Amino acid sequence: MGKKWMGFILCVMLLFSLPFSAYAANRVDTMDIQAVINEDGSMYVTQVWEGNFEEGTESYIPMNAPDYLTISQLRVSDQNGAYETVADWDIDWSFEEKARKCGINRTDSGYEICFGISEYGHNRYAIEYKLDNTVGGYVDKDGVNFRFVNDQMNTTPTDVKVEIRLADGTPITDEIADVWGFGYEGQVGFSDGAIVAFTESPIYSQNHVTVLFSLEKGIISPSRQESGSFEEVREIAFEGSDYDNLEYTGEDVSVLEAIVAMILCVGLPIGLIIWIRRWKKKRAKKKLKKFSERFGYFRDIPNDGNLSATYALGQMFGVCEDGAILATGMLRLIQLGCLSPIETQKVGFMGKTKETVSLRLMGSQHDKMNEYDEYLYTILEGAAGADAILQAKELERFANKKDTLLRAYIEKQSSAGRAYLNQKRCLKRWNIPAKLSYLTPAGEQELGELMGLKRYLEDFSLVAERGVKEVPIWRELLTYAMLFGIAEQVAEQMKELYPSLSSELTDYSQSMVTAYSYHYLLYSNMKKAEERREQENRSNGSGGFSSLGGGGGFIGGGSGGGTR
Repeated sequence: MGKKWMGFILCVMLLFSLPFSAYAANRVDTMDIQAVINEDGSMYVTQVWEGNFEEGTESYIPMNAPDYLTISQLRVSDQNGAYETVADWDIDWSFEEKARKCGINRTDSGYEICFGISEYGHNRYAIEYKLDNTVGGYVDKDGVNFRFVNDQMNTTPTDVKVEIRLADGTPITDEIADVWGFGYEGQVGFSDGAIVAFTESPIYSQNHVTVLFSLEKGIISPSRQESGSFEEVREIAFEGSDYDNLEYTGEDVSVLEAIVAMILCVGLPIGLIIWIRRWKKKRAKKKLKKFSERFGYFRDIPNDGNLSATYALGQMFGVCEDGAILATGMLRLIQLGCLSPIETQKVGFMGKTKETVSLRLMGSQHDKMNEYDEYLYTILEGAAGADAILQAKELERFANKKDTLLRAYIEKQSSAGRAYLNQKRCLKRWNIPAKLSYLTPAGEQELGELMGLKRYLEDFSLVAERGVKEVPIWRELLTYAMLFGIAEQVAEQMKELYPSLSSELTDYSQSMVTAYSYHYLLYSNMKKAEERREQENRSNGSGGFSSLGGGGGFIGGGSGGGTR
């Protein structure tokens, strides 16, 4: 059983142990954490909690603190102002006694940062404190494995963001630092001169946010000096993580895997999560379908004929798959006569004949080619052997070694599409996946054309009429159908509706199949190479998606916390 499977089933089993929140009415929507590292390795932390609080008397943060990790300068405030910091905190005080106060409660394993809920309802708390000796000096590097958000909290945050900076303003970059994240589903990396970690799904009781990072020697001068190496700290943190698993790709578990895991574990919680995710996707599709129906059919070429814009917009709204523009690019080179499909026969085992379709490079057609055609053709020239024939094994090797060239082609098309959409002021925000609310009126028109054409092509045999204007542009329509992933069914409908085009459509369909198969070969191997490099980079500390497991040997946070 692979590590991905084992990790997934472990998550399913952990869901069984989820305790019901002690204060189910309390909710933390966002937790933004700013950590500033001083020259001596001390760290000033600011946590901002925003959410709804309806039960209990206090919020608290348990800290697993070695003797050297002393706390000072505790301050708490909310939307109504600053709290009083008291010397000795008593967890048995009443709601009124804790109101607008904060303090430290000593425990066997360290201490708890406590503050009164003070007022029921929607609140925004800012918790500030300084921790001495946080970052340690090791023989090879300076660094720390620090837990910013605990596991086993009874009031868990929906969204968490951690930002770590140096007090003197020195940018923390991949050149001088390494970073890893543990215990949550999300990302960790370098951005705007800081280490940034953020969640991409809600934190549950078994989750935590632990960040391991190191700095090259000489960036700071930590007061705490350790005799061992940072590498030893990293090895302990990596235990139980997927960082050393170079086969791991970070892909979502398939529906089939999820169903099998549910059967194996007979679990309701995982089924509920899958149902919620499906429901969200279904709702988004329903909204998009409603939008398409409101706009109606679009019987012409959309987005002023800018295929790049259609691809970019289609990607934002889940209409086009990543890399689909590569298939249309291959098809266009076949149309221009730059590539020509050739059939070859090989006699295999037991004398069986095997037919394969290859692509021969026929030379550039500069007078007909645009910049994207030129770019893709140049890439394919590099992939072909001396015989100028693109063969499957050659393409596999090429895509694995030169995946950045293929990605550059896809991004070149996306950038051109985004430039078109930007010029027309189509979007208020550029998040992917995008929401309909992000669109301006001009953006609604552009998406309406795209969705209208897709709907028209899907219903082609029902709404098209013989002899109308689709006939002169049927090739262009099929190119868009290919971009939407529905080319085969549209071609079959066209054959039924326009028998006179049957021969041409058959030839064109064969070209589409060839283009798509070569696109799939290039794209799938490009993705494998990207995932392998991403895994190597994240394992080496360059950032990327975090690991749900691992993170052992941490200091700072602990287990438990929330409200009581």
